[in-house]
Amino acid sequence: MTSVGNNYRTAPNPQELEISVFGPGFGECVVVHFGNGEWGIVDSCLDPDSKRPAALDYLESLGVDVEKSVRIVVASHWHDDHVDGISLVFKAAKSAIFVCTEAVQTADFNEILSAWTGTRFLSGGSGVDELHSIMVELKKRSSNTDFPPPVRASVNKLVWERKTPPNVIVKALSPSDAAVLAATARLKYLSPKNSKLRRRVPSVSPNDASVVLALQVGEHRVLLGADLEVTKDAGFGWIAVVNGFDKQQPKHQGFKIPHHGSPTAYHEEVWNQMLVVEPWAVTTPFVFGGTRLPSQADSHRILRHTSKAYLTAPPQPVKFRDPNRTVEKTVNEATLAAHFVPGRYGQVRIRKSVDAPVNALWGVELFGNALTMSDYVRDAHYSTK
Repeated sequence: MTSVGNNYRTAPNPQELEISVFGPGFGECVVVHFGNGEWGIVDSCLDPDSKRPAALDYLESLGVDVEKSVRIVVASHWHDDHVDGISLVFKAAKSAIFVCTEAVQTADFNEILSAWTGTRFLSGGSGVDELHSIMVELKKRSSNTDFPPPVRASVNKLVWERKTPPNVIVKALSPSDAAVLAATARLKYLSPKNSKLRRRVPSVSPNDASVVLALQVGEHRVLLGADLEVTKDAGFGWIAVVNGFDKQQPKHQGFKIPHHGSPTAYHEEVWNQMLVVEPWAVTTPFVFGGTRLPSQADSHRILRHTSKAYLTAPPQPVKFRDPNRTVEKTVNEATLAAHFVPGRYGQVRIRKSVDAPVNALWGVELFGNALTMSDYVRDAHYSTK
């Protein structure tokens, strides 16, 4: 059941599971209601209007006490489009744990050290600054140690659970053991004297280290794909996740599609082995430079697996406009095209009673520029005629 939402500020009831996905064209955020007024936040992006973290704007609009009700904040990886404002989210969520990848990159490692020692090793940059602020906040909250670590996610690691009904399990399915080992090995061989050895160690990109989460609330299961990609090496990425998935376990009913629907993150066996037939699926657009994701081909590929596919917004930038017509005319004459990035922005909100049967329909609401993927494909088709 899909509807264009007009009850944005209506909070879920205590026995209702909610997955809300936000995406402004550069960035994404997932907000989860686990039931009983407890929430989780995965990644962060900014609302284009308020310039504040989308998760905070949304939860406050529902009347949620962020300080007491958010139990877990996750950074799936440290790309700028996934962590914009996440330190503000964590600072507001005083009762939350913080989770990030165990496959630490060189820049991440340096920022962790700088938070411990008070000496920064790198100049800024969004992801670097967000991690540094997170580490400083963790240190403020820990009175018994000067070296507080975040919860580090790795393959099949339980990162948070609730044992009172409805029971909740949040488990990481990545990064793989190989990705963690490779990242650790690269840190060991940073010095110039070991440069030859360093070149023999596999390079782990931020996407290889991305944290895929499996959520279970009662009997309902959802797969959050982050930006994990498919690699040629079976020890990394989605191949490792599929190979490590227990085929005796129930499949996931919903899917946050990884990496904005890009073919680099597509693995058919994720759909065949880890998801039910016709799951709901949501992805966010990516609009940067000449890149537009998902493409029409990406969308058609996704729709072959499910008709219940949604976009938080079409991957289209907004044309440059300025109140001063002289400024606008000058910009338009001086450039081939001028756009705001991010452009379109929306939210896909999916809810279901925890007590409902596993095969019962989920309620889907679309806000802002969110739309069904089939509508996006149809509209794009007609626009080219």
